[in-house]
Amino acid sequence: MLVELLTVLVLPCVALLLSWKLWTQYYTWSDTDTGSDLPLPPGSMGLPFIGETLSLVWQGGKFSTSRHAHYGDVFKTHILGRPTIRVRGATNVRKILLGENHIVTSLWPQTFRTVLGTGNLAMSNGEEHRLRRKVIMKAFNYEALERYVPIMQEILRESVLRWCGAPQPVTVWPMAREMAFRVASAVLVGFQHSDEEIQHLTFLFTNMVKNLFSLPVKLPGSGLSNGLFYREAIDKWMMNHIQRKKEFVMQGGDSGDVLSHIMNTAKDNGEKLSDQEIQDTVVELLFAGHETTSSAATSLIMHLALQPRVVQKVQEELEKHGLLQPDQPMSLEQVGRLTYVGQVVKEVLRRRPPIGGGYRRALKSFEIGGFQVPEGWAVLYSIRDTHEASQIFSSPELFDPDRWTAETSQAPLARYDMVTFGGGPRACVGKEFAKLQLKLLCVELTRRCRWKLTEDKAPDMKFLPIVYPADGLPVIFTPIGGKSHGDKNKNGVLHEKERTNGKDSPVLCSVSFEKDINVAI
Repeated sequence: MLVELLTVLVLPCVALLLSWKLWTQYYTWSDTDTGSDLPLPPGSMGLPFIGETLSLVWQGGKFSTSRHAHYGDVFKTHILGRPTIRVRGATNVRKILLGENHIVTSLWPQTFRTVLGTGNLAMSNGEEHRLRRKVIMKAFNYEALERYVPIMQEILRESVLRWCGAPQPVTVWPMAREMAFRVASAVLVGFQHSDEEIQHLTFLFTNMVKNLFSLPVKLPGSGLSNGLFYREAIDKWMMNHIQRKKEFVMQGGDSGDVLSHIMNTAKDNGEKLSDQEIQDTVVELLFAGHETTSSAATSLIMHLALQPRVVQKVQEELEKHGLLQPDQPMSLEQVGRLTYVGQVVKEVLRRRPPIGGGYRRALKSFEIGGFQVPEGWAVLYSIRDTHEASQIFSSPELFDPDRWTAETSQAPLARYDMVTFGGGPRACVGKEFAKLQLKLLCVELTRRCRWKLTEDKAPDMKFLPIVYPADGLPVIFTPIGGKSHGDKNKNGVLHEKERTNGKDSPVLCSVSFEKDINVAI
């Protein structure tokens, strides 16, 4: 009996321990460059095959923060099916970003490639990437941005008015997603939608993105299967829009959006984009154009609600330039003169960068931080951790737009201490578009309403797929010179049961969300 009990309990444990040791030694022996005296970075490869992916899921944003605190600026791990070196710090990040096509190349987790597709800029490499980037950059030059300003301003104005007129409090995070999706859809791909379509498409994209950071295993109910389900639904929606766009372009039309520019350039060069390439490009533009911007917009609203003095200084700058009246149209040149608004946006992007890092693959074995990066391994540079660990910024945990004034600006020293938009050959092509949208939102909010958080403190944050508040950020908006919609209690907050006619189910927004997947790179 005792022997049988030991057999049942002990042998599986021994087998698990042995497999774990073999797994760890496999990556120590098989992948290291025998011609290098440098060791692998400290860290753990986790469980066999799974690695530390489960820890990534469970710990969220603390996954990298805790390991950097324990191991230093460089550590090894095994996540999302690949052995990975993660780095932070300006020197290390600079080496990765400027080493594109020399020591590293772009790498996306397999689930990203499968769900988002490969016929787009992000998934291309080498000369193909350079040529595609050159085409798209023209759609974000000064003249193009100038054309986009009135469209963006109208959508942002309507969104702010909608928030002010809605039952209070408004849960900002889902509303910011709808707002950013409207802008991306109108400016980037030139599609026009009804409110119902926008809500449905935001829902589809939200759930597709939720499933991007998962193991590349296609099983019923897996993240990959769920992601593909929502991608297929998006593709079905796109078919008619893309067909109309193709016919319009073939007839010599140009609606001034980024997708039209890409398609017209291909036509002028005698190239033919396949339907799949167009679909992948649309998904990329909408994904990149609204996911990160909605995160930054939510962070902007949160930080300004907590910093009334900053809002006052924005008002003073608008008044100085004669732009405080709510219905005044603005030009790109006028936006460029709002230096303090620019400082506010820059500080939001430093304090709350929407994404945690960027992936690369080592083209050859190289050194970083005194450690070896083996050929073929993934390299993940940390954006958020680099910002937080920087020695350039005084009190980096504080939100302080004045750190970017001309007299005290830390910008010249912080080229790779602040890497919100990456850098090198793969720096974000739409960074000026994103910053412009955030500046216009800051202006529209400040001259149209007042707002405050229901809890009057910063909420807990989740960090992937992108940064967002765990509670969705309930905010009370009050139009200047008026009152918010709905009867309120003595604290100014309309309780959920009051908003739902006594029912227990809260109404957060017009978009429903499925279960949350709390992941962070």
